Amino acid sequence: MRSKLFTFFSVMAVLAFVSLSCNLPGTRSQEVNEQTAVALTVAAELTKSSDKYNVSTSTQTAGVNLTETATVTQPASQQTATLTATPFSNHTATQTPIPCNQARFVTDVTYPDDTQVLTGSGFIKTWRLKNEGTCTWNSSYQIIFAGGDQMGAPNAVAVTSGSVPPNGTVDVSVNMTAPAAPGTYTGNWRLRAPDGTVFGIVNSPSGNFWVKIKAVSPTSVPPTFTPTSPPPALPDLIISDVTWSPDPPIEDTNTHVKVTVYNQGNATATNFTVRWWGLETFANPSCEWNVASLVAHGGYVLECDFTFASHYAPMNTTAHVDDENNVLESDESNNKFKKLIDVN
Repeated sequence: MRSKLFTFFSVMAVLAFVSLSCNLPGTRSQEVNEQTAVALTVAAELTKSSDKYNVSTSTQTAGVNLTETATVTQPASQQTATLTATPFSNHTATQTPIPCNQARFVTDVTYPDDTQVLTGSGFIKTWRLKNEGTCTWNSSYQIIFAGGDQMGAPNAVAVTSGSVPPNGTVDVSVNMTAPAAPGTYTGNWRLRAPDGTVFGIVNSPSGNFWVKIKAVSPTSVPPTFTPTSPPPALPDLIISDVTWSPDPPIEDTNTHVKVTVYNQGNATATNFTVRWWGLETFANPSCEWNVASLVAHGGYVLECDFTFASHYAPMNTTAHVDDENNVLESDESNNKFKKLIDVN
C-alpha cells in the first residue's frame, strides 16, 4: 500500500510539473509534449496496478436493469456502491379483442336433453343465452335452424323484442312438435346478426346449441306417465362482478367498492341480503345491503366504502347473495362470487 501511495503522489508531482512548465516563458512545445507523454505513461501504469479495486457489474432482473458501480477510496472491504435502476421500455402487452358477436349457452330453461315427449304433441323449447360480445343484441338478431331434426319449428326466431347488452342474458323460446314416430331427435341452432353473420356459442365445439328429446308413443308408456312440463317461473340471483377504486386498493386509504347483483331468473326476487367480505378470511362482512325487490333479468350496482388496515398479498375477496336462502331460486348453487384482490 505504501508503494501505491508513493506512485500516486509521484504522478501528481509530474502532472504539477508539466502544468508549471506550460506557463514558463520560453518553454518549447516539444518539451511540453514529451513531459505530458511521460505523465500519461505513469498514470496508465497506476491504473493497471489498481484495476482489481475497480468493480463494474451489470445484472438484470425481471422488468429492471440494475447497473452497479463501485468507487474505491478505501480498502475493498469498505467499498460503497451506488445503484441506478432503469425500467425496461421494450416490453409491450397484447390483448385479444372481444368480437362484436359472441354468445354463450347458459342453461336449458325447458326440456333438457333426453326429455320424453309424447309423439305428435307440441312443446316449447327455451334456451338461456348470454351475450359475450361487444355489440348489443336487438330484435334484428335471430336464432336460426342449423341442421338435424327441425320438429316443425320455424327457420328463424327473433332473439328478443327489446335489447340484450354485453354480458346480459336472454331466454329464447321456439314452438316445436314431437315427431309422430318414437325415437330420439336432435335439432341444432345457431345465431344470426342483422348483417347476416352467423355465429355460434363459445362453449360448444361445434358452435351449435340444440334441443334433444325422446319421442314416446302413448301406448308404450305407463299409465302414470305425464309429459315433462316447463319448470315454474323462479328467480335466480347471482353476483356478476365486484370492482373497487383505487385498483389495487391501498392500505389505510378509502376504497370505493361496487358489487353487481343480477337476477337471471324468470320471476321477481324479494327481501334478500347481499354481503361483501374484503378478504374471504375476514370473520364479518365488510359491507352489507338489504334488497327489497329485484325483477327478472334486472340488476343493481350496490356501493360502499371500506378501508383495509393492512397490506395483503393477492387473496380472494368474496360476495354472497341470499345466504339465508330466503328466496326460492331455480339454482341455489351460484350465489357466491370470488375474485383476487391485492392490497398495496
